[in-house]
Formats: sequence, C-alpha cells, structure tokens
Amino acid sequence: MNQKPKILVVDDTPSNVKLLADLLGSHGYTVIRASSGLEALQQVAAEQPDLVLLDVVMPETDGFEVCRKLRENPETAILPVIMTTALYPAEERYKGIECGADDFLTYPINQAELLAKVRSLLRIKRLQDEVRSRAGELAECNKKLDERLAEEAKLADVARSLGDHEHDLKNQLMPILSGASLLQDELEELFHRLPERERDRALPSQRLCEEIIKMLTNGAQRIYDQAIEIADCIKGRSSPLHLETCRVTEVVQSVLEMLQVSATQKRVSLRTENLDSLPPIQADQRRLFNAFYNLVNNAIPEVPAGGSVTVRGSSEPEAKAVILSVADTGRGMPAEVRESLFTPRAVSRKKGGTGLGTMIVRDVVDAHGGSIAVESEEGVGTTFYLRLPVEPVATAVMSN
Repeated sequence: MNQKPKILVVDDTPSNVKLLADLLGSHGYTVIRASSGLEALQQVAAEQPDLVLLDVVMPETDGFEVCRKLRENPETAILPVIMTTALYPAEERYKGIECGADDFLTYPINQAELLAKVRSLLRIKRLQDEVRSRAGELAECNKKLDERLAEEAKLADVARSLGDHEHDLKNQLMPILSGASLLQDELEELFHRLPERERDRALPSQRLCEEIIKMLTNGAQRIYDQAIEIADCIKGRSSPLHLETCRVTEVVQSVLEMLQVSATQKRVSLRTENLDSLPPIQADQRRLFNAFYNLVNNAIPEVPAGGSVTVRGSSEPEAKAVILSVADTGRGMPAEVRESLFTPRAVSRKKGGTGLGTMIVRDVVDAHGGSIAVESEEGVGTTFYLRLPVEPVATAVMSN
C-alpha cells in the first residue's frame, strides 16, 4: 500500500483518543478522530478509513449502533472494526459480534495486542480490497466479453445471410459472364463478315464494343470473385474440419491448373518444388485448396511479366510437420501492409479485392493447428510460410 493506512479512532473521552492516536501515529498510521457516534459515521463517509477503533459507550448513538449502521451500508460492510470498552467485556463482546465487530479490546489496552490486531485486520483489509479490485476488473472483462459476443452474434447473422445469398449471386452473375463471352464472339463474327471496305469504317465501333464488353466482364468477374471469397471466409469460420488423408502436391496442382490461364495472360510462371517428396497429411482438402488458391491468386497480379510464383515443400520428420512456402518475384509489400495481414485491418492492393484472402488462409492454418508467417521486401518479392502438422490435433470431423 503506497499511502499510510488510515485509522479512525472514535471515543467520547479525549484522553483515550489521545492515547490511541499517539500510539498509532508513532507506528506510522494516519489517525483521524471522532468524539461521537454521529461524527464517526460522518468521518467514515468523508475520510474512508481503513480501520475503525470504536468505543462502545457513547451518548446518543453508541458503538453498537454505529457498527450496525456500518454493516448495513454496502460501502462499509467489510470495513474492519475493533470495539473498545472498560465495562462487562464478555457481555459486550457477544453483543459487538452480533453487530458485526471484527475484534474487541478492553481498557487498559495492551499496546502490543492492539498493534497486532490492527496489523492483522489491515492485512485482511488489503486482501479484501485486492479481491474487490479483481472482481471489478473481472466484471469489466465480462462486460466487454458480453459486448463482443453480442457483436459476434450480429456478425454471425450477417454471415449466415451472406452465405444464403452467395449461391444466388453467383448464379445471377454467370449469365452475365457467359453472355458477355457469347456477345464478343458474335460481334467478332459480324465484323468479320463485313465487306473489307466497310471494316475500316466499322473499326472504331468494334473497339468501343470490345471495351464495353471487357468492362462488363471485368466488373462481373470481380463481383463473382468477391462472392466466392466472402463465402469461403464464412464457411471457414462456421464449419468443422473434415479430415482425410491428403497429398499436398495434388491439392497444389489443382490450384495451379485452375489459375494457369490467368497466369499465362500475365506471363507469370507457376512452379512447384519438392512437393512430391512430402508425406501424406491429415487435412481438410477443400480448405487447404482455398488457402493455396488465395495465396497464389493474390500473388499473380503482383508479379511483373516474366516473373514466377513457386510453391515449395519440405518436411520435419521429428516434429511430424510439413513446411510449405508460396514465393513470388513480385513488388513486395510495405511494412504497414505486411503488419496488417491476418487481421481484420488487412487491405487488398488488388483492384476490387476485399482483403479477406489472407484471413481465409490464416483461418485454414489455425484450424489445422499450424502456423503461418510472411517475409516481404519491396522490389524483391513475398514469401508465405505455412507449417502444418501431419496429424493435426483438432476438434475435427473425420471424412468417411
């Protein structure tokens, strides 16, 4: 306790008050005084002492009544009270205990006994104060937890709603994407059928149509990709793992095959190294696919023409784990972007991106009991490292 303990001495006999005040003051205690029961209650409210030495016999409001009132007040219900008396100590002790007194002293007061009881009760008071402080902190934590749970419940409702609409949204976008492709083919065929002397005159119209179709296609594709990304994030947070024996090389090859067209258009090479040597692992293949899809798909736009994205693997037999990395030769990330990864503050530098990709990856890794890290240097490239256990210890549902 940084401040000196404060003790209220209550007695209508000035000599008794002086005796007790001098003794306690000489041992480092701060002493406040009261000469009546009413004044004692006022001093308790104003000074908030750590302990009360309370005389039993006082005019008007005696010590028993003061003690009873202190115990009835929640603010002073556990305030240590030592009652003092020179009359009928046994009888008054019983009555004092009934009123809530913590201890009793009789005149003439033994100084050593007084100081021992004061130290003991103050020690208990400190412990009680600490418990109350901890209880207050716990109550505040519980309040924040309740608020967070309420917010999570709201987010869960939003997530369920998005999940319900995600399938319909993709279905509604597919005709736009397919129709734009058919329209492009049809226009090319129409312009091709024009007489040669008309083609030059129609060329500006052809280019305008191509730009409009490209704009529609790109816009619809971005919405489509975001719908998938949001749905993957929702599913990753809400559904349990379905573990099965999985070869990482096959999962990664499936991802690269799906992204090969995009990489070819940007003249980016997709490569693998040492994946065939990895042991089979127990994993949720759908989620693992989502993780690698997001990492590679996010890397491709960052890599200049002629660059590469490489997925490498190595194993840790003693730790029963595999180490996987996705390295690109792209532009790298500034510190503020790198530090926000895997958090709700994550932002996407990809046009139309949501920033959910890295959170999906983190959720997949966490669900498998693994870990993830990233190294990135601007102008050099970025590498994500995933460490996955061969047999994750998780609350998972085994696939039949």
